[in-house]
Amino acid sequence: GPPPPPSAYKRPLKVAKPAKRLKPFFWNKLSAPALGSTVWTQIQPDAAFDLTDLEATFAIDNTPTSPSQMSVTSPRKQSVTTLLDITRANNVAIMLSGIKRELPEIRLALLTLDDSKLSVDDLRAIGRQLPTAEEVARLKDFGDISKLAKADQYFYQIMSIPRLSQRLDCMLYRQKLELEIEEIRPELNIVRNASRELQSSSRFKNVLQAVLAVGNALNGSTFRGGARGFQLEALSKMKETRTAKGGPDCPTLLHYLAKVLLRSDANLVLFVEDMPHLEAAARVSVQTLNASVQSLVEGMKRVAEEIRVMQGTPQAPGDRFVAVMQPFVKTVSPSVDALKNMAVALDNELRSLLAFYGEKPDGQDAPKPEEFFGLILSFSSSLQKAALDVHDAEEKNKEIAPKATPLGHPRTDSEATIKQDATPSSSPALLAPPSSQGRAGGRSIGRGDFDQAILTVRTGRLRPRTQKQPISKIFVDGARTSRIFD
Repeated sequence: GPPPPPSAYKRPLKVAKPAKRLKPFFWNKLSAPALGSTVWTQIQPDAAFDLTDLEATFAIDNTPTSPSQMSVTSPRKQSVTTLLDITRANNVAIMLSGIKRELPEIRLALLTLDDSKLSVDDLRAIGRQLPTAEEVARLKDFGDISKLAKADQYFYQIMSIPRLSQRLDCMLYRQKLELEIEEIRPELNIVRNASRELQSSSRFKNVLQAVLAVGNALNGSTFRGGARGFQLEALSKMKETRTAKGGPDCPTLLHYLAKVLLRSDANLVLFVEDMPHLEAAARVSVQTLNASVQSLVEGMKRVAEEIRVMQGTPQAPGDRFVAVMQPFVKTVSPSVDALKNMAVALDNELRSLLAFYGEKPDGQDAPKPEEFFGLILSFSSSLQKAALDVHDAEEKNKEIAPKATPLGHPRTDSEATIKQDATPSSSPALLAPPSSQGRAGGRSIGRGDFDQAILTVRTGRLRPRTQKQPISKIFVDGARTSRIFD
């Protein structure tokens, strides 16, 4: 026959209440607006069928089951009923087995924000398995919850906790904040220190001076000549620029620069000693670091907003959200603000660094800070290798017979080691830092300093790098109420 008019679906169906409680059939009920032009508009929901034996077939017997009635295949317990999708119920059960706490204990820990009961991993797992509005409605309509599976009982326990999803976010933020600050702050310090070291290194500036002199001498009167400066990306091209007649002893422009530096001051080859934080800074993504700081700042705002909302929400018995989170925000807000200020200051320092070395910080081609640090680090490594190549080539070209040693000046261990083409393991004692008198005392670089510089390059062990990270004072707070300030 023809389908009923649309108004027919707006009136409630007559539901006959069974005399006995029946085993439920779990389905997802379509709401009236969702029916639309579906097949259900062509089907009469209250059509007459003979269901006289329905109650006899599906009535649930509430009387205790005698042992003889129990299933042979499961002698310990009867099958458990769940109102949830079976896969969903299994996933929740697996999660609960990982938390290893009783259901009322989990509920209480969520209400009281008890970090000792629920770890970060526990909170994340709980957040991934929250009851939906439909599941909550089913559980509310069900009678005896104790007859349901553990997953159902768990959902029943936590579904009355107000704004549970937002609560979990705040609890996670609170637990993770201290660790994240402890991870972010040293990286901010590393990048800041590397920036300052790179900007203040006199040896690196002397190396750039040598590169400028060599480049201008090569370019002569061409349009590239007469330069007052150059973009530092040119440093990476030096090892790719072949010499015309340098031969195997001086195959690239970088080798020639190394030769010039060794003639002038071999210690210039080791300019990276002035930058003990450079290598670590080249591994730090400043963009990711800034995003992490911003995430903490935004997280603090969300926590403060949630406190405001919860203050106007009826509290569940035993709910300590506001009581715990308000002092937390008051205690740690200065630390988060300080971290934000530190990140802003670092951004300004890095922009100044790039501008200092001739880059345009706002330009499309501006290098990322870590790329810029990596460029200098790579140039340092290549320059040291080229210096070693040049030195070894010169040694091979010398006369085989050793030169006479002047009276009163016996050959030093360091000279002997260089002459014998030393390996890193040949004489570890020679790796001690050289005396710093040298040029500071007003004399030019001596043979011992030259040999020590070459030995340092050969062994790959730079002279003392640094020292422990200085404790950042930016987070010091007189009260010291949290380890964040230690």
